[in-house]
Amino acid sequence: MTPLFRKFLGLHWILFASMVIMVALGIYSIFAAVHFRPEPNMSNRWNDQIRWVLVGAVFFFTTSLVDYKWVRWASLPLYFAGLGLLVLQGLKGKDVYGQTLSLSIGGVSFQSAQFAITATILLLAVMLGEGHKYIPWLRHYLVRFSVAGIIFSVPFLLVVKQGDLGSAMVLVPIVAAMLLVGNIPFRCLIAVSLIGLIVLPPVYFFALKPYQRARIQVTIDLLMNRPVDTLGDGYGLTNLLKATGSAGFEGKGLYAKDLPAGQKNMLQLGLTPKSTAHTDFIFASAAETFGFRGGAVLIIGFLFILTMSLMISFFSRDQLGRLLAVGIIALLFAHIFEHIGMNIGILPITGIPLPLISYGGTFMVMNLFLFGLIQSVWVHRNAMIEEEKAKAKPARGGRAVPSYN
Repeated sequence: MTPLFRKFLGLHWILFASMVIMVALGIYSIFAAVHFRPEPNMSNRWNDQIRWVLVGAVFFFTTSLVDYKWVRWASLPLYFAGLGLLVLQGLKGKDVYGQTLSLSIGGVSFQSAQFAITATILLLAVMLGEGHKYIPWLRHYLVRFSVAGIIFSVPFLLVVKQGDLGSAMVLVPIVAAMLLVGNIPFRCLIAVSLIGLIVLPPVYFFALKPYQRARIQVTIDLLMNRPVDTLGDGYGLTNLLKATGSAGFEGKGLYAKDLPAGQKNMLQLGLTPKSTAHTDFIFASAAETFGFRGGAVLIIGFLFILTMSLMISFFSRDQLGRLLAVGIIALLFAHIFEHIGMNIGILPITGIPLPLISYGGTFMVMNLFLFGLIQSVWVHRNAMIEEEKAKAKPARGGRAVPSYN
């Protein structure tokens, strides 16, 4: 049996099967959100998603079967490449409603923020996990803490500058989780949290754009049971809540003709955002179509995937693998929490996709790449033990030499 085939058999197949099921549910949810649209470029989005999944599968299996130690030398170039793409996106990216969310190169459009966030996770894992081996002054926790702050701040500020507040906020729990696992004292995290709370009011009143403040205020008003302008700032969120809340246990189904008399499908009537129903509001679309049971299946599926990924982090052979797994878990959790939260009215609308479910080429490829890294941590968890066994294995006709290192 070749080593590569042995690695393939050693994949965490339960996590892989769960991931495949969620991807399939995502394609079906995208179909439910767009199949009735008259525009061919919209009604075929689910077909496009299948192609992106196939592209991402190449990254997934390649990353799974290659030892994750490659991030030692690749993390810094990838990080600077991500920053470069963010700068280029800010200069030449497509501006939509005051937000610069994508960049087109050679006819291919992609989101630079997704690439930059992934690269930030890789560099933080290397710096916190193994940086002290190469740079002695990183052995002091304050130095590591300061360097981590710089690594986090640069992409965070660039993404905020481009108006993508949702993607920027995802970086916060990622860095917090990785600092906690990276042996940074808890008092440092508390101090930064208190500073953040002090800075938050000025940021809200002076840094956020009017429409961003309006989204936050509408969410607070709805949670406090205050009246909102359902034809103005509260139009999108109130319609999302009506769509989700009126679906019942079984949902409204795929086709409007199958609805009971007097019942409306708000998605197909265009009362929920049509252009982003398959991306930023895919959970609300799925909940209206498949009901409470559909939404519950998605949440339970994500809970199972996060639990399996967390278990893999415990089995990591070193701190680098553990930090990689924890950073990816934090990224997934932040996306899931923010997306579902804004779709059910407990968080402001920030326009953030749902992992494995929402339509998006860059996001799907990055998701599968990151799941490949988690699989690599699992596949190579016993690598050091196997290396020690190979060193102690006697040569033909000889005797094993004990190792004392």
